[in-house]
Amino acid sequence: MGKRIKIGIVYSYDENWIGGTYYYQNLIQSLKLLPEEQKPHLVILSNNSISFNSIKELDYPFITYKVLYKKTSFAERCFSKLIELIIKKKRGAKKINCGIDVLFHPSEIEIPNSIKKHLYWIPDFQEIYMPHFFSKEYLDFRKKKQQEILSVNDHILFSSNDACMDFEKLYPAAETNKYVVNFCVFHPNYFNIKIEDLLKKYQLDDIPYFFSPNQFWKHKNHIVVLKAIKKMRDLYDFNFQILFSGKEFDHRNPEYFNDIKQFVIDNKLEKFIKFLGFIDRSEQLCFMNNALAVIQPSLFEGWSSVIEDAKAMNQNVIASSLSVHVEQLENQGYYFNPQDDDELMNRIIYFIENSVKKPEFNYNEKRHLFGEKFMKAILHITK
Repeated sequence: MGKRIKIGIVYSYDENWIGGTYYYQNLIQSLKLLPEEQKPHLVILSNNSISFNSIKELDYPFITYKVLYKKTSFAERCFSKLIELIIKKKRGAKKINCGIDVLFHPSEIEIPNSIKKHLYWIPDFQEIYMPHFFSKEYLDFRKKKQQEILSVNDHILFSSNDACMDFEKLYPAAETNKYVVNFCVFHPNYFNIKIEDLLKKYQLDDIPYFFSPNQFWKHKNHIVVLKAIKKMRDLYDFNFQILFSGKEFDHRNPEYFNDIKQFVIDNKLEKFIKFLGFIDRSEQLCFMNNALAVIQPSLFEGWSSVIEDAKAMNQNVIASSLSVHVEQLENQGYYFNPQDDDELMNRIIYFIENSVKKPEFNYNEKRHLFGEKFMKAILHITK
């Protein structure tokens, strides 16, 4: 066989953006499904060597690990500064190459490198639709990075047709090479976990429940679920729960989770609403698999990992009626206006009162397509 293509991946295990972390892990597992001769060599680049552990667990056969910025002692930093003064030239961070053919990374990440070919990942354009969730500095920075990509007619990967169409609306004259690659998910074994044990562990009642696993970021729109449940409590006598899991902090809106909890207390919804926190991945999947349905109420998404998790287990999803959700669920979802708690309430009631048939997504085929389409983009860049 010819030379194995070398792909650099900028990676960090980050619970504050766990969706991004899972994205790269899932990509690597999809690449493992390729025929041996088509598997690329991966160079995992990270500022934190601890992050490598979560990749090593995946047992990918052709892989190298490289720390981007090595921590130095105070004495080493003083010596480096002295050398700069002597040669009157500021020494930049060490350039990265490692024989990498294409560097794959989000558009806003900057690393010093001597790699000519880049594949940029733009998950979505949330900052365009919801600028109030971002600082002016970040908005300016993101715009600047996108303009830089356009200036060199580079390559951009999108996770959805929806995001790609947004790009085309924003930059109609762009000659950038665009690739749409829907990501998919791979699950750890969760079938050995009994839901009865989890209910006991988290002190939950053994009653029907819905599951909404999302980071507690404001645009995830938890409040519409709470408002729908408040109306249901006032109008009906159903016995059910809504379980929320996810990191309970939004750095852009630090009081958001406290506001959510206060709404539950003020409206006496403790019987119906349970917060599980950031839980083990296998436990999360077990909760999802045994729910009446998954609720994804977000005001904006690029390509939802929550929905992908549900698709992988053929679970029903009640989702906000975003065009990307309709695209992702292949018209097999149950949708509601994300601003309309009455509409969501009616969707929830439908699942409580009926035995709803499960969807079928033929997910194993999608897992293969993820790696195949990604490599098709890489081959187009390197030819």
